[in-house]
Amino acid sequence: MSEKPKKKENVLSKVIIILLLLIVVGGAAFGGMYYFSNKSSKTAKAVVIPEVTYSLEEFLVNLLDNNGTTYLKVTVYVGHQTNADLTTEITAQKPVIRDIVNTYLRSKKSSDFSGSGIDTIKSALIQRINPVLTKGKISHIYFNSIVISQG
Repeated sequence: MSEKPKKKENVLSKVIIILLLLIVVGGAAFGGMYYFSNKSSKTAKAVVIPEVTYSLEEFLVNLLDNNGTTYLKVTVYVGHQTNADLTTEITAQKPVIRDIVNTYLRSKKSSDFSGSGIDTIKSALIQRINPVLTKGKISHIYFNSIVISQG
């Protein structure tokens, strides 16, 4: 008769050992995932590089709509990483850069200034201005205000 209780105790102790092992393995897995997820998020922090903006002032141009009676009034800024030489060069090249912006904006219609069209215009202006610059490159175009008027 003493065989049955020993067998029950033996099975019960095996179940307890297996449960403890599962708890330990699960805890170790969770701890490892927690450790590595925190480690990777610490190394993936974005580095913020200061940006400088430079005003190209206000533009007033005729658009291609309605036989040239639609006007665009916009204030344009260019943005670039902090670079004193580039700021000096943009100041010196301001008439050339303004001409590039003016010529490009005059080739647009009022419908080009809606939705994603503005992003396309900004990208195109960056591509046209950067070849003029030798001390660095602009990275952004900002439109401070945009007014389209039918004349």
